Amino acid sequence: MEEMNEMFYRDAYLRRFESIVIRTQKKNGHSFVVLEDTLFYPEGGGQPCDLGTLNGMRVVDVQRKDGVVVHEVDGVLEESVKVIGEIDWQRRFDLMQNHTGEHIVSGLVHAMYGYENVGFHMGDMIQVDLSGYLDSRQLLEIERKANEVVYANLEVKELFPAQEELSGMEYRSKKELAGKVRIIAINNVDMCACCGLHVKRTGEIGMIRIISSLRHKGGIRFYMLSGKRALLYSQVIHAQNHLNSVSLCAKEEETNAAVERLKEETLIKERDLTALAARYVEMKAMQYEDGQKIIIDFEEGIDRAAMRRMANLLVDKGTKVACVLCGSDNDYAYVIASKEVNLKTFAKGLNIALSGKGGGSDAMIQGSYCSSKEMIHRVVTDVFVENNI
Repeated sequence: MEEMNEMFYRDAYLRRFESIVIRTQKKNGHSFVVLEDTLFYPEGGGQPCDLGTLNGMRVVDVQRKDGVVVHEVDGVLEESVKVIGEIDWQRRFDLMQNHTGEHIVSGLVHAMYGYENVGFHMGDMIQVDLSGYLDSRQLLEIERKANEVVYANLEVKELFPAQEELSGMEYRSKKELAGKVRIIAINNVDMCACCGLHVKRTGEIGMIRIISSLRHKGGIRFYMLSGKRALLYSQVIHAQNHLNSVSLCAKEEETNAAVERLKEETLIKERDLTALAARYVEMKAMQYEDGQKIIIDFEEGIDRAAMRRMANLLVDKGTKVACVLCGSDNDYAYVIASKEVNLKTFAKGLNIALSGKGGGSDAMIQGSYCSSKEMIHRVVTDVFVENNI
């Protein structure tokens, strides 16, 4: 697997190198360059490519094509030119931390549950698909064990076993392999065929966090972070939890219990408010005389359920058309009810006249109007009076 022009396999910790352009192709101001030797890792094995510069020009993409590494450079490079290359080391090391962290987690899952890693993507978060399901408790245990592997600072070995040796080895692989195979081995944790770049020792990862999970194709998809990404994520979550603990007047380790109490208190208050609103609309409806043709009632601070209740109470008192609205100028929710008028035939015309939206049944329509109180009162009255209501 290791080629002479692939310096990244010989020393993944180098950051700067010199080489010669042996082939170049120019397109749209970019050069697609093959070097005599390169430190730039091409996208592959689930790991994104390295970025950086060649002679100060940005390297924006690196791919393996027809067996060679091709660098896309934002600028012009000629053949036979000597180049000085620098990789974005922070990006490289971040990817190494996260790739090795994924190996540790997937290796532990395979050892403990026999599940295979059937999908792997390195984006803002590391996405892993497993062939079987793990619940949140099991994932928490995997995370704990993964971090114990980090603390142990185990060596991460790169092996190139001969074919006869390979046939007797137990290792993970997503596909059948041919030719020279590269194995990444972590003692008593994982053996996996991989072409990606990794840290030398597990202690360099620093931290592994499993962030979230969901059921996926009969198994599970989970998202994880390692290294500096995991640290920064944990700091953000801690800062948010600290702010919540201050707002809730609760210890940081007790914020969830405080939120549950707050939710229960809110539900009780909402039930009380619903009961008060129901009593209020009953009393308000009683103030209107029975048997009126049209009642247009403007309210404040009641929800749509209370509006519907009031409209129905007015209709039950013999009102032919009861219109209950709640809001402020140019933003009113409405409910119109009737037992004698087919309201659906009026809904579209009212919405057009009052810049509204909504609809409903023959007996009740509801929605919102973007018009003034005076305009709504006049238009609703005129529409139904003109139709001999």
